[in-house]
Amino acid sequence: MNKALTDAVSNIDAAHGWMAAHSPIRAHVFVMGLLFGTALVVGYALLPGDSERIAMLERDGKTREARQILEAGFGNGDRRQRTLFQLQGLYESAGNLPKTREMLELLAERRPRDTAVQRQLGQFYKQTQDEPAYVRSLLQQIELRYAEGACREVIGLLRRQGAFSEEQAALQKCRQKGYRRPDDMVRLASLMAAGGDVKEASLLLRAVDDLRRLKTDRERLQLFALLVENEQPNEAQRRAVRWVKGIKDDNLALTLIHELVVANRHDLAIELARETSVPGDSVFLAIAEVMVERSELTAAQAILRGWLDKAGQFDPGVAARFIAAAVNAGAPELALAGAQRIGLSKLTVETVADLARGLDEAGRRTDADALRASLGEAAQEGAAKPAPRGPRVAQGYRLANLDGWRSALWKRLAEENKPVITAVVKPAKPAKDLKALRQAKGLTNYRRRFTPPAPPKPPETGGFNFFKTN
Repeated sequence: MNKALTDAVSNIDAAHGWMAAHSPIRAHVFVMGLLFGTALVVGYALLPGDSERIAMLERDGKTREARQILEAGFGNGDRRQRTLFQLQGLYESAGNLPKTREMLELLAERRPRDTAVQRQLGQFYKQTQDEPAYVRSLLQQIELRYAEGACREVIGLLRRQGAFSEEQAALQKCRQKGYRRPDDMVRLASLMAAGGDVKEASLLLRAVDDLRRLKTDRERLQLFALLVENEQPNEAQRRAVRWVKGIKDDNLALTLIHELVVANRHDLAIELARETSVPGDSVFLAIAEVMVERSELTAAQAILRGWLDKAGQFDPGVAARFIAAAVNAGAPELALAGAQRIGLSKLTVETVADLARGLDEAGRRTDADALRASLGEAAQEGAAKPAPRGPRVAQGYRLANLDGWRSALWKRLAEENKPVITAVVKPAKPAKDLKALRQAKGLTNYRRRFTPPAPPKPPETGGFNFFKTN
């Protein structure tokens, strides 16, 4: 090592001796010149460039001069990101929207993977109300990086436009990225079902329902119909039981039972009614209705008798269902018992007419006549003043101006030529009696015409009367 150091020092001394012997420039002059040249280079490098000049001009409020410098560079082919960004800012400050859009689009083209630039371009489209371009920008942002807000916004825009195919494509893309908003997943299932993809739609709705997120009856009915159509009625019935027990909605239960009956799944309909009802309620009554639909009349009559024994107070709608089921099952006495329990005045015209017709068909004419008689009495009690020219019913009686269901019932009974017992207005007298009455009145007038009048009484005077006693 000492040898190497000694060799280096000797070489330096040799070089210094050579320069001193052969070069006319002194060593200190050479060093000073080198230092001066270095200072010139450093000073030139420290001169402000275009970026610094533009920044200073913008700071001083001379945006026009700064824009001219940038436009000159852009015209010479300068497409650097800094240039484009500065031009975009200056154009936006000046209100030049076309140029601002051009710079932003060039910047987004040069940086297609930059989410910040894509988001800025999308915001510009939104502010300028260019909805198609804004939708494309949102889809590009979703493609680069998933954002739930972007998915919700683009789905809402496409739905408002009525672009169903584009909306379905956007929903599927967002779903692949991890989008799981329940309402939009139900919407995607509806679009798939409308397109004929029943299996995929049912799978999607089942996935949503497994999380207990089907909120409305429409969504539940949609899944139920898709499962039945996809030959999965047992699963449809199982889910229906969970829905009805969860929300305790008799109308939903009856609707689902009706759907199973329409799909010719009577056994599942009966099972659903049994699992979601108790004896005596409106859903349990559907068991008898389904049995009547299957022509199992004996079993239906047994169900109806048990239902009537267990039922408490029920509304006219349930009473109408019970009466119709009993009449169709061949048990009009049960229908009459149910009608008497709720009261005939609370039943509709159609229900009472069907009950009377059922009693007639069963050969119980006496009960049918008694029913009509009671209805006639009720109608007479609520009858208003008879109209002077009202329509006529059987046996020449005049129909009073009744109100509500009583008037309609009387008309319907008149059309069916049913005997009416109670009359509203007194019947007109026969022609023979009228003739005799006219003759009697004429004889009375004749006698009055030819009978001399009685002499007038003499006026009383103030004289003395011998025949008058005190």
